[in-house]
Amino acid sequence: MFTQEKSSIRSSLINKRDSLSSDIWTYNSNMIQRSIIRSAMYRECDCLLIYADYHGEVGTLTLVDDALINGKEVYLPKVLEGFDEARMEFYRIFSSHELVNGYKGIREPLGNFERAFDYEAYKDKNVLMLVPGVAFDKRGFRLGYGKGYYDNYLKNKPSVMKVGICFSMQICDELPASDNDVKLDFIVSENTKTQEINDFYKNRRV
Repeated sequence: MFTQEKSSIRSSLINKRDSLSSDIWTYNSNMIQRSIIRSAMYRECDCLLIYADYHGEVGTLTLVDDALINGKEVYLPKVLEGFDEARMEFYRIFSSHELVNGYKGIREPLGNFERAFDYEAYKDKNVLMLVPGVAFDKRGFRLGYGKGYYDNYLKNKPSVMKVGICFSMQICDELPASDNDVKLDFIVSENTKTQEINDFYKNRRV
């Protein structure tokens, strides 16, 4: 029943997201990215873990390019196949042109071992991860595509600041959640003001 409920929510939200016109998708994606770029949370991060948008997810290219221009270390995920559980790693890029079509056609870094994100080396630094998803709730839980890649990656990385980015129509009051679901620290949509992000960031640092 639990799995069926998640599957039903996932299907409904993907259909809603896919119904957005290209103009609205572009406008709302730009709103979200601009709010983040103007925030102290983003300005003060040493390292940005971010995704390349896929299948109607919030666009991220502006953020990727801005972070690279401003000298931040930028890492994107690559799915690792051939394991019993869903696994991915984040690899550093120096240009968005380095990305290639990978798992399910998602743009990924090549995955050079020397560029892999080293969590232990960044435990005492400001690491910001912008997390995609199909649905999010007001408690901070998210629903992805059902494979568990982000939950598996984040379960032993408590110091990473985890911020979901999505369109407002993807936010629900409450999603079904299990012990394996990693809770996000904050969620940003096109309706989130930069000041709200700053308030969250200030309170998190206290």
